[in-house]
Amino acid sequence: MPKSCPRCQRALPAAAKRLCVYCGAPLVRGATDPGFRPSHPPVADPLVGTVVSGRFRVDDLIGQGGMGKVYRAQHLALERTVVLKMLKPQLLEDPTLVGRFEREAKAASRLNHPNVIQVLDFGRLENDGTLYIVMEHVQGKDLRLVLRDDWPLAEERLCNIMAQVCSALGEAHVNDVIHRDLKPENVMVEARREQPDHVKVLDFGIAKILGPDVPALARQGIVRLADGDQPGLTRHDVVCGTPQYMAPEQATGSALDERCDLYAVGVILYQMATGHLPFDGASSMEVLTRHVNEAPVPPRQRQPDAPISEAMERLILRALAKDPAMRPQTAEQFRDELLAVPGQARSTARATTPSRSSTPVPQTAARSGPLRRGERVLWIAAAATAVLLVLAVVAAVRPPPPRAVAVAPAGSPVPRDAVLARTLVAQSREREQAGNLAAARDLLEAALTADAQNAEAHYRLASLLVATDPPRARAEYEASRKLDPVRYGESVARILDKWK
Repeated sequence: MPKSCPRCQRALPAAAKRLCVYCGAPLVRGATDPGFRPSHPPVADPLVGTVVSGRFRVDDLIGQGGMGKVYRAQHLALERTVVLKMLKPQLLEDPTLVGRFEREAKAASRLNHPNVIQVLDFGRLENDGTLYIVMEHVQGKDLRLVLRDDWPLAEERLCNIMAQVCSALGEAHVNDVIHRDLKPENVMVEARREQPDHVKVLDFGIAKILGPDVPALARQGIVRLADGDQPGLTRHDVVCGTPQYMAPEQATGSALDERCDLYAVGVILYQMATGHLPFDGASSMEVLTRHVNEAPVPPRQRQPDAPISEAMERLILRALAKDPAMRPQTAEQFRDELLAVPGQARSTARATTPSRSSTPVPQTAARSGPLRRGERVLWIAAAATAVLLVLAVVAAVRPPPPRAVAVAPAGSPVPRDAVLARTLVAQSREREQAGNLAAARDLLEAALTADAQNAEAHYRLASLLVATDPPRARAEYEASRKLDPVRYGESVARILDKWK
């Protein structure tokens, strides 16, 4: 088995044998394994190069799964790139899978929102009746790759991304649709000219569409239950979804409402903020059991070196409440609370960071005239003696660390290469996530050599030195707090308090 997942590149626990515990990718040697080289050339897909329904030219196979294949295609009339999703012909005899495929088209076509993937067409091939869905093509990467490449994300950026996810869910819920399978792979982030992180929510394949006999969602927090669905497809006593992102009521097969989607938003927030899932395990059943019975470790305790504010932690823990009544009650409410987090964090930082004027400046009494020569000699000798005594005491009590912690003062003539330092810090994050802590530590040392004022390098290096060199770790934490008190002051104070 590979030591890391071939899809998300995360280090795998020993118990993972068949599937990645983080993203669900298969671990058997095959097309998803980067080290696999087939002994024969791949067979060209017969659909590539053909025209579907006289309108869509199939250009390339871009993905496939258990239910079907996904192609990049060209809408000939509009000259527009689209995505063509096709159900495998051999699955047409299974009414449940056919119903699920049709359900995705119906659920997504109900929604008209800038943060929801747009369904352009739906139909069957004339020759064999194969079902297909035509959707807009989104340039960008999903949140799984954003987590891998950009962690830790700035809290304001994370709030902006997830607020758009909540906007998409709000549109779905108003139109009687519950997603039920929200996860990082189903959230695409696209860079646009006017918006660097534009979100699209995908894949309504197991969405639950509420029947017309269910009362409308009241704005005062009254939510409807999804019990009136078609039998055999998405009954409330059938467990559907991805275990790591399923709400407790979803894991037990209980009746669902919109708040199960908001729990999934909480799971994604936890993962994007800490780099870890709140609940994981060697099997799906273990993960589901933990969702139902265990309380999550608070995010700032799970990842002390991540820049997570108290306001963000409180919101994440509310979203992960076992009781749906304790969570945000609507997607709109969740969105508003997310957008308020950065402001709350800034207010807290300002309240805990002392202002310049709060530090008293000692004043010396004015003298009526200059010191005489003998007095000047005595003062100089006394000052020199005091300095030597202090240096002697420090040398006797505290041995020098293996490497001095360099914090260059503002305006220092020491040459800096801030761009190189940031690049090295980013590379160290990748090595740390891959489990290569020694390489990550070396890269951080090099980053500090390039720019001793890089607070993140000091902070991340401290976290790697806690177990092996506590005095050095303490010094690095202090350096990060001094250089960037707004970002690291609170977390460093919390960490150092535990060492007292």
